[in-house]
This record gives sequence, C-alpha cells and structure tokens, in this order.
Amino acid sequence: MKTNKIFAGVMASAVAATAMAAAAGAYEGFLMYAAGDWSVSAMDTAAYPDGNIDITEDGTYTVKTGGFTWEDEETGDLVPATATGATVFCVDIAGVADAYGFASAGVDGLETGADKMAYAKAAGINVTDIKVTATNSDGTTTDYPVDSSKVLFGDIEGNGKLRIEVYNEYGDTKNDAPLDSTAISFDDTLAVTFTISGLNAAPADAAVDAAAAAGDTTAAVTSSKGSPDTGIADVAAIAGIAVVAAGAVVVAKKRK
Repeated sequence: MKTNKIFAGVMASAVAATAMAAAAGAYEGFLMYAAGDWSVSAMDTAAYPDGNIDITEDGTYTVKTGGFTWEDEETGDLVPATATGATVFCVDIAGVADAYGFASAGVDGLETGADKMAYAKAAGINVTDIKVTATNSDGTTTDYPVDSSKVLFGDIEGNGKLRIEVYNEYGDTKNDAPLDSTAISFDDTLAVTFTISGLNAAPADAAVDAAAAAGDTTAAVTSSKGSPDTGIADVAAIAGIAVVAAGAVVVAKKRK
C-alpha cells in the first residue's frame, strides 16, 4: 500500500475526530479581491464585513466586497473609488477543508489546483453555478460571464480553508481564466454567487469517504497512532493548525 494513500486516510481520520464540533456551527466566507493595479484590495474578513457570509449547509450563497474609497486631498472627503480589473479574486471559506477531510497540507500528489479540486470532490464537496455581478453607486449592475468549469476550488493554499478561485494572477486560473478579469469595473460592490453541495453529510463520514477515494478503506478508522508501515509516529501532529493570511483594506488617495 502506498504511503501517500495511507497518509491521506489517517489524516482524514485525525481531522474527522476533531471536526464534529465545527459542524454544529457555520463556516465564515469572504470575498478576497485586489484590483488589477492593486489600488484597492480586501484581503481578510475584516475588509468588508457586511459582505461576509456564514455557510451552514448545501445551498446557494452570495458573498460581496467593496466600499472602497479615495480621499480627496483638497477637501478631505472620502468618495467612492472605482476598482478596475482583478489580480486576486477568490472566495475563502474557513475550516471546511479541515472539517471534511480534504485539507491538502502534507498530502503527496496534490501539486496543482486541479489536483486539490479533485481531492475536494472525492470528499463529496462540489461548487457550481458561479456568477459575478458588479454594482455601482448609481444603482446600475453588470453581470460578467463566467465559465464555471474553469473555476478551481479546494484547499488550494493548504490552510484548511475551501478556496473558490475565480481568478488569481498568482494561481493556476491565470493560465486558463474562467472570466475576463480586465472587464471588471465597479465603484460600490462586487459579488460572487455560487452553489455548494456536500455539506449536508456529516464531516466524519466525508473524511472517511475522502480516505476511501484516496485508495485506502481501512486507514480512516485506525487509531491516532500510525502503524510501523506508515512511518508516521503520531497522526495528531499531522492535523496542524490552519494559517490565516493577514491582509487589509487599502485606502488610496486621488487628487481632483
């Protein structure tokens, strides 16, 4: 039996053993965004809290970001900033990968976004029907066409989160973009609507399913100590603690 498959199974078991409490609550999601020139950005959950969401079960959700402003240096007033293009454009949902057994950190063979998405799908998670809508301060809206088949999702950053990568200049979607990121323009909010499934299953069951899909049907129910075959002394050490990336809203200045 291959070590990486045993690793996937025992890691799923360790994660499942600690994930049941999380299932009773909600998983917080936010829209990570940086304009094409990085003039404005929202890189953490504090950036635009009104647009954050709680994911509790299968369904369709909308997450937003925006509220960017320029400071007029002559008047000192804050006025709406027009954000154009996208360098980073992702939905991050905390804790889902850890809870459902598709955390990618330390798992052999998960090198690309597509690999990590396949691993999430093996745990029963799927994300479909992605829509992108921009709203301006004058009330007008624009829908941007998205090829949902090119959107990547999974524990792409290896931090225990579920990331939906709509576009990322630093990720795999740069090479096969789901949408024309240069077309985006708004001075109020930007929204992503998506449908997620697989959350109605108990996380422990999902973790066992992920282990089975990885090729091992017994390791997912082993004890917390590794067997001599695995080379893993203590599975509890594998679970790890998710790293939360820091970020901030950038407030730019513009002259009249």
